[in-house]
Amino acid sequence: MAPERLYLAALGLTGLAAVVSVTLPPAERGELSANMVSATLGAAIGGLSLDTFLISRPAGWVVSRGRTWLLAILGASVLLSAVAAGLLTAVAGVGSYLIGVGSAAGLTVFNTVSSIALRQKNFLVVYAMRAASGAVLVGGYVALYFAGRLDGGLWSEVWLVVQWISALAVCGLVLRMVRRAGSLPAPMATGPDYRADLTAVGNLHLGIFAQMMTLRFNQILVARFVGAGPLGVYSLAVAALEFAQAGAVVRAQRILADRDGANGPDPTRSVVTAALPIALAAVGGLAVLGFLQPEYRHAWLLGLVLLPGSLATAAGKSWSALLLKRRGEKATTVVALVTVAVAIPAYFAIIPWAGVIGAALASTLAYAVHAFASRASLRRAQPPSSGTV
Repeated sequence: MAPERLYLAALGLTGLAAVVSVTLPPAERGELSANMVSATLGAAIGGLSLDTFLISRPAGWVVSRGRTWLLAILGASVLLSAVAAGLLTAVAGVGSYLIGVGSAAGLTVFNTVSSIALRQKNFLVVYAMRAASGAVLVGGYVALYFAGRLDGGLWSEVWLVVQWISALAVCGLVLRMVRRAGSLPAPMATGPDYRADLTAVGNLHLGIFAQMMTLRFNQILVARFVGAGPLGVYSLAVAALEFAQAGAVVRAQRILADRDGANGPDPTRSVVTAALPIALAAVGGLAVLGFLQPEYRHAWLLGLVLLPGSLATAAGKSWSALLLKRRGEKATTVVALVTVAVAIPAYFAIIPWAGVIGAALASTLAYAVHAFASRASLRRAQPPSSGTV
């Protein structure tokens, strides 16, 4: 099976979990969503973007640094993720500190450790683990539904457990890889090498931090200013439209993992072409859900407003990965900072006044700015853009 299809299957199971969660009342689903966004954004902020950093390192980097260095930066990122998730839970005013902090730690472990496997081109295994965790999550939600436990906090606990099952599973995979490799030579890196790593992490993470704030912080503000019920509806629309970005995520990871990825053709046209029918189907699916569950009847409209931004995000992910390979962390950081400088003021200005429709409009604007800025910066990169869109 092609990795893209397996990733789509994994994302489809995550989408199915989101569909099952529609059986919750909007306020309860809003609590679940608040816990999830605090954890995912906390992991993105505190995780130091180590997954992207590790995937993009040159061949031989892991051996040259040694296991102690890898464990040290992983431990630091887990601690920072937990702190960030706790702060975001406080800002949202909705959700559980235990769920947010615990899930952020599990997500950071999974994302960072799985990047080691992705460096070895184990896309199928990692994506299979994602799919399996999605299936377990769906099963847990279905069991709670038939047990009559329509409690957003309890469903959040199931989500927490699934994050740690995934994290431990990928740790087991990497440990098996280490055993097969046998004893490794002593690390050859010197002090300047380690300091260069920290500088590179900082440069890369500043950009991804800004990008994730653009993508997720709007939901924190919806929880804060609009409430758990509207967040439950809005986050459903966001989750549905993110399904259209699956191909872009896989393509970006392939670009980063490919040592010659900077010299390949720009795949963005095919990525967006593939994303469009999926995005339209997602909006149609939201309309059907709204008919079956009238409390979610406005979700399709939010999805329609988010659709152009979803396509822009798909393009932006591909262009951003190419930009990172061709021009380095500084270029992607500049793009992300420009985007967040537009997004955050727009969120604060529009969401308290216009609610979830305002959040969708501001998000679409921000995603378009990111895609446009990435493309503009990529045009100045070398090699020349033969075969690009």
